[in-house]
Amino acid sequence: MEKNKKLLLISSILMIAYLIPNIIINILFGIGNNPIIKWTNISLYVLSIIGIVIFMIYSFTKKNINRGVEFFISIIFFCMNIISGILGFVYFKKTSTYKKRELPDLEIMMNYPKIVYILAFLLSMGLMFILPLFIDNTMLNFGIDIFICLLMAVLFIKDLKRDFKSFKEYFREYNSYVWKMFGISIAVMLVLSISIRLYTGIDTATNQSALMESFKKSPLFVMFLACVFAPFMEELLFRGIFRKVFKNKWLFIILCGVTFGALHVIDDFQSIKELLYILVYSSLGIFLSSVYYKTNNLFTNMYFHFIQNTLAILAMFLMSLLGI
Repeated sequence: MEKNKKLLLISSILMIAYLIPNIIINILFGIGNNPIIKWTNISLYVLSIIGIVIFMIYSFTKKNINRGVEFFISIIFFCMNIISGILGFVYFKKTSTYKKRELPDLEIMMNYPKIVYILAFLLSMGLMFILPLFIDNTMLNFGIDIFICLLMAVLFIKDLKRDFKSFKEYFREYNSYVWKMFGISIAVMLVLSISIRLYTGIDTATNQSALMESFKKSPLFVMFLACVFAPFMEELLFRGIFRKVFKNKWLFIILCGVTFGALHVIDDFQSIKELLYILVYSSLGIFLSSVYYKTNNLFTNMYFHFIQNTLAILAMFLMSLLGI
């Protein structure tokens, strides 16, 4: 047996060890009353069994498994049993014949004087955080967001054209880098969140609770705002503008990250202790700023932000299904 194919065998054995007791428990005690959860579990069990058979077969043959099929099975395994999925992904990476290139060296484009970017940021902050204090209207708030989005698009149109071309050409390299940074950021945010929760007794920031309530009322609208609108607007407004203004690496990363984090909490916090959640959002902002400093590509940051928010929305969806 080839050395790398042992990973497929071990992954399969671990999945069998995980799957058998789970199936027995669900047969004895029922999968659940919710039909969506029930059929989701059944589908994952069936796909996992098929994946186990395929991995077992290819671990003992000289033929190589189709990379698309192997990657899909690894995703299913990861959803069921994280270790089995990781082993599948390791095999996928080890058997890759693609030669990784260095990320392209993109320059910061100053299409307007620095003062223009500063004024655009101050105007946006005023419209987003000060105007609603005097006029509380949902449609007005949405109109403000649209205006800021268009303003950012005008300011960064040349950057967006160049960055999209580079992102498309070097997608594999950008994708690998983003997922590595995203994994580290999730670990840091998790440690901070648990620490703050244990210290304050506050489960989550008011911002997050409000988002969860909005998701229950208008899931598709919140999904659009979180997964499409926010990655585009916030990356241009924060990473894009701050990078134009601050040339020093650490000044840019820290100021941009902390500002991003603070503005996600101070708008509607309920207690002083809740302000500690600024650390969680700031850590995300710092990672996003680090990614932008490394790549100078706005689409790389939008991609990172999209992954972060999409997984958060999926978590909300599962929580709503389970009635949490």
